[in-house]
Parts: sequence; C-alpha cells; structure tokens
Amino acid sequence: MRAENFRIFGTGPGEHGVEDSRLNLELDRGTNVLVGENDSGKSAIIDAIRICLLTTAADYYRVTRDDFHVGPKGRAKAFTITCGFTDLTVEEQATFLEFVTTDRKGTASLFVTVHAEAMDPPRPQRISVTTRTGSDGSGPALDGAARELLKATYLRPLRDAEAELRSGRGSRLSQILAGYPAMIAEEVNDFDEEADTASTLVGILRRAEHHLARNSSVATALDDINTDYLSEFAIGSDNLRGQVTVSGDATLARALERLELALAPETGEWTRRGLGYNNALFMAAELLLLGNSDIAPLLLIEEPEAHLHPQLQARIMDLLRKRAQIDKGSKRSTAPVQVLLTTHSPNLASAIPVEHLTLVAKGHTFRLAPDLTRLDAGDYEFLTRFLDVTKAGLFFARAVAIVEGDAEAILLPALAEATGASFNECGVTVVNVATVGLFRYSRIFQRDGKQIPVAVACIRDRDLVPEGTPDDMRRQLKCVKEMQPEEIIRHVENLTADDRGNVKTFVSDHWTLEYDLAAASWEMATLMHQAVQAAIASKSAWPGEDALAQSDTAAAKEVTQWRDDGKPLETAAIDIYRPLRMKKASKPIAAQHAARLLGTTPITQEQLPDYLVQAFAHLRAGARR
Repeated sequence: MRAENFRIFGTGPGEHGVEDSRLNLELDRGTNVLVGENDSGKSAIIDAIRICLLTTAADYYRVTRDDFHVGPKGRAKAFTITCGFTDLTVEEQATFLEFVTTDRKGTASLFVTVHAEAMDPPRPQRISVTTRTGSDGSGPALDGAARELLKATYLRPLRDAEAELRSGRGSRLSQILAGYPAMIAEEVNDFDEEADTASTLVGILRRAEHHLARNSSVATALDDINTDYLSEFAIGSDNLRGQVTVSGDATLARALERLELALAPETGEWTRRGLGYNNALFMAAELLLLGNSDIAPLLLIEEPEAHLHPQLQARIMDLLRKRAQIDKGSKRSTAPVQVLLTTHSPNLASAIPVEHLTLVAKGHTFRLAPDLTRLDAGDYEFLTRFLDVTKAGLFFARAVAIVEGDAEAILLPALAEATGASFNECGVTVVNVATVGLFRYSRIFQRDGKQIPVAVACIRDRDLVPEGTPDDMRRQLKCVKEMQPEEIIRHVENLTADDRGNVKTFVSDHWTLEYDLAAASWEMATLMHQAVQAAIASKSAWPGEDALAQSDTAAAKEVTQWRDDGKPLETAAIDIYRPLRMKKASKPIAAQHAARLLGTTPITQEQLPDYLVQAFAHLRAGARR
C-alpha cells in the first residue's frame, strides 16, 4: 500500500529536513492487525483501500475535500493511493493478464492506482478521480470485471448487524447469498402448475404468485379494485387492470431480497438477541461470501470488538486467523482470506502473535514482523506466551512505563499524579513485567531506521545496598562502600545496555523504589514510614479508618523525632524499608497505602528521587511529541 497526500499521510522528504510522511505499508499475506491510539491513521489506511479497490457492499465512498492532506503549506490539490498485489497465482495472473506488470526478474504484480485531484477554483467541491493500473499508475484503466473481482469485503465500525441482515431491496444478505456458488441453480423457474411443485427459489416465487392469485380473499379484493375504482380512471380504450404478485418480477434477486438471517430461538419462541451475537452472525455471513472466492479475497474490519465480550473477541480472532491460513491438507480450492483489521481492544491485541501487528503512530506505520524490530526469535515466543491483556495496552499508549513489580505499578501513577504529571493525562500505560522480561517488551519499540514515536521508560532497581545496611538486609547484594566508582559505573551501564531510540532505562539512585523514596527527602520518609506501618497493620485484616489515622499519626511523629534527634536520613530510610525487606509487610499493600496518603499529602518533584523525576520527564516529553 502506498498513499501520498491522503488525510494524515503527507508527501515525501523535502527541503529543510522535512521527513517522509507518505504511507508505505507492506501487508502480511494472512492476518494484519493495526493497533495504535485514536487519530493515528488506522481508519485512513482502511479507507484508502476502500477508495482504491471499492467494496462488495452497496455503500459508496465519495471522495471529498476533507480527504486531501493538510500540511505546512496548506491543503494538497491531489492525492494518490496505490494498492499492489504480489505473489500472484497462475490463475490470478491469467485473470488480470492485461493489467499485470512483470519486472526484470519475471515477477508478476498487479497495481491499482487512484489519483484524485481537486478541479479548478470555480468548482472547488468538484473532484476528478481516475483509476489506472501499472506500477506507476500509467497502465490501462481497470475494467468492470476486473474491478468486481478485486473488491474488498468491508465491515464498518459500530455496524448495525440486525439491519444488515434484514430483508429489503439491495439488502446486504441478498448480495452475500447472490455470490454464493450454490445459488446459481436457484435462478431456474421449475414451477410445475399441473403438479403444483417447485424446488428452486424462483420456482417457489412463481408458485406463491400462482396461489396468491387464486386466494378467494385476494381475488375478491383485486376484483373490487379493478371493477369499482381502477376502471373509473380509464380514458378512451385504455384497459387498466391490477395484478397481485409477490415481488413484481419473480427473479432470483427478488427472492433473495425477501430473506432475512437471524439467530435461531433458544426456546422455540422468537425474541430479540443481543448486539454481540448478531454481530458475530453478520461476520459469519460475510465470511461465507469470502470463503467462496478464488481471487484475491480481502476482508477489511474496523473494530471487530464492537459489542463483543472479551471471550467472544478471542473466538472471532481465532476464526479470522484460521481463514487467513493456507491449509495444505484441505480439499478446498478457495484462496486463503487476507485480513486487515483495526482495533482498540487489548483483548484482541493480546490474542494474536506480535508479528502480525502493525503499530500506527502519528501517521507512520511500524510492522512488528521479525527482522523489522530488535526482537529475536526467543522474544517472539516469550511474548506469545506472556503478553496478556494487562500488558497489551502498550500498543495504544503515547508513552509506556515498564516496571518490575506490583508496588511500582500501583505507586508510580500516584506519584506522577501528585506531582502534576498524571499518567492518564499524558497517555502513559504502565506495564508490570514482574521480575523477568523487562527488555523483551521494550524491544518491541526498537528498530533500525525511523523509530516508533512512543517514549518508553524502563524503571528498575539498582540493587546495591548503601553503607550501614545490616547483613540480614543486605544478603547477597554488593555494598557501594566496597566498590570502586568505575565498578559502580559499569554496573549501571549493564543495567542500561539495551537503551536505544526512545527506550531509556532509569535505574534507582541507591537501592530499591521504597528505600530511594524514603531516602529522597524527609517528606517522603514520613509518607513511606506511614505506608509501611499501615501495611504491617493490614497484614492480618484491613484496619478501619480510625485505626489507620492513629497509625499514620504515630508514624509521622516517629519520623519527626528521628529528624529532631539528628538521625541521618539515609539511616532512617533503612529503618523504614526494613519491614518490607524482611517480609514483615507486603510491598504492594505498602504501595497502596502510599497511594492513599498521596491523595492528601502535598508532594513536589524536588522531594522525589532524581531517577523518577527523569523518568517522568521522559514520559511526559514523549507524550507531547
């Protein structure tokens, strides 16, 4: 796919370092899932295909002035969209023979290019649209038969599945059934008037008309219409007579337009079913049409998660992936469906392997296929197992904070909120990877060349104990007092060795999150001591409001006394952190209490550890980029 000056997608590189903002996307032959935040360009990609190839539905996409890209120099006067089909089968090459382009290596491809241009100023709303073939758009115009074969199946977002499956002139169901191979035989009129039998749809219509005309009530009403009223309108020798029919013309199209598709009742009585299952029924009907196409079957879906609960979303995704795979053992001769869908659902994003995802950000596309990211084969396997719905939110974020535990996932958003850098306002997603796989997730955002414009902050512990740490708290960790400065530098460099592009690692200034918070300032020492003491009180049962208030007051007084007695802040921080280190209290529960206290305790950035201030700044800057 290529597009230039279409909506969010602009032009090629120009003067003064202007970057290439055109769309240039290669789709996988199977399932392709576009993920990313709102207004990043996902729907524009789907609509570009709709304009270029058209769709099998009766809808019509009218190119308007709003489709032309608006850049620094104003609105573009023209846009171009190209869809190219490669790896054509022999049958496909024969079908599109006069439109196929063969390169010097003998590779046959089919290109369809739409060029839209605004007409002269006297008619600003008039737009000229041409569709041609050839690698550069200068080949023959695409004729009707070829265009029909290339049409994509499109399911719009927030679709009304019930309305789509109702009967009516030009109904979507009639279009789907008309394309089903078994319907060809139904065009024959096999109504036998003497035997009063019919088996085909057209024959059944003819039989129905035959019996309707002979129904006594209908015949009486028709006779009254003709004799008492219609004959009075006749002039001269005109002979006006009405006739009751089923559909006006008993053709297969009219027969199909009388059909509706609905979910079967569960109890024998018809009742209206929910939006979700009706949506699934509609998708099943569309797949019926695609499943019987031998030529370039392409399915476009915007937000298939609409009205579907998470488990049904996963089932839909499994079915789409199955239809997109080539089954060499199958007796079916139909081609596998190429699927392109957009989603805002972490459930869907986590239900498909990362290599099938394309991240769309700020008008640029970034496929996550092997060899295009810094992920290795082991990383892809790891993410297939462990990238669940709680982590898949990273595909829709403006910035991502990757942390090593529940305590960080709870406490960091509260700290950011308290210091005026709300994660929600900045579009920051927190991904908790526990103790493993920190960089397996961050490498999703790293690649050669143009980087994904999503700021990623990996926040991790230094795991070196400060001077004066008791042996029972130290355990196997090294002490900074026993290390040379160069050794400490190398230790930190090892922890940040995977930093590249917009991915940066922020290592705690001293030891762990909880210790560093307590050692950052007396204000944070007070808050953390209150949180830890409340966590101790919460170990067996959650205390009431009065008990928590008493615990908070007592802890604050104790820190004030330490400070008045001249106790060093670093020593106080060790005492504050001790219950967590020695498993006397839960880190996540302490973080929960700290978040509670931050709701009423004024905190400034100056009172936080430097590494957190820098991490928040990185995330905030990335969100504004």
